[in-house]
Amino acid sequence: MAAGDDIALEFDQPWKLGLEWQLQDALGLCFPLVCEQINWSHPYEPLDTELPKIAPEHQRGRLSIDKLFKVRLKSGHDRFLYVHVEIQAQQEGGFEMRMWVYNYRLCDRFGPEVVSLAILADDEPQWRPSVYHHEFAGCVQHFEFPAFKVLDCAAPEAVFERTGNRFALLIAAHQAALRTRGDPEARRRERLRLAKYLYRHGLERAEVRGLFRLMAWLTKLPEELELQFREDLAHYEQREGRMTIETLLSPMELAVLNRERQEGRQEGRQEGVLQTLRLSILDALEARFGPLPVEVEERVHGLREETGLRRAFRLAIAAPSVEQFLRTV
Repeated sequence: MAAGDDIALEFDQPWKLGLEWQLQDALGLCFPLVCEQINWSHPYEPLDTELPKIAPEHQRGRLSIDKLFKVRLKSGHDRFLYVHVEIQAQQEGGFEMRMWVYNYRLCDRFGPEVVSLAILADDEPQWRPSVYHHEFAGCVQHFEFPAFKVLDCAAPEAVFERTGNRFALLIAAHQAALRTRGDPEARRRERLRLAKYLYRHGLERAEVRGLFRLMAWLTKLPEELELQFREDLAHYEQREGRMTIETLLSPMELAVLNRERQEGRQEGRQEGVLQTLRLSILDALEARFGPLPVEVEERVHGLREETGLRRAFRLAIAAPSVEQFLRTV
């Protein structure tokens, strides 16, 4: 697997879920001019299934972090805007042309009310694509798109304290992940710092739970350090009298964690991979649809083959409802 694919796998799903969960905060922080045009009293509609239909043939099946939303504009009851957001986690040649291709194909499908936005989540300060320009024999194509560089967001925790924008905390976790790549011990310390920060700032329990999951996903740790992190967090909670890790994990997840501790993780590496996939599926479903029926947890934990689990994970990201997930998995 190429290095770029590794990076996309690391950041793909938390960014997708974060945008779907906190679109207003995301646009308010990264693209305020767009955010101001939207009537947020009406719900927005994810249209992820539309993007593969308009992707160039040679790019179909590639690792992608594209999101597409249908939102209502303030300027008219029946006026809609199609917001395409591309999270680019590594430098890529031809990125500007790809943004142009997506934009004109979306315009061809939905009309001119389309805006394409780029969130540049890479660690290259000088890479700042925002324009596609090509001309030949008097024929000129020129396309400019707004781009937000994650590295430019200085002190995102301070941004959250000043504005209350929760998406700033996802950016804080992403920046921590970039700073600590290749240093898992430093990453453990950064995640613990961010977890303590969440506890201190009076968010609703559901918000803490959602943000904690996304932050943990962005700052993945080796198994030993993951267990150490949870022990350190439990000690902090006991000392400070804060909510416990039990309130952040579902009962099924907590049972799995306790069993791993009791059995000394003797199930082996493969079972660890399968269990990680199961919990990731439940994370994705819960982040999108809220508390899950027991039937869903039982169905997911009953999956034993890696191929089936990976298929179920893709369904958890794309299925329009929990019921559809259960019918298809």
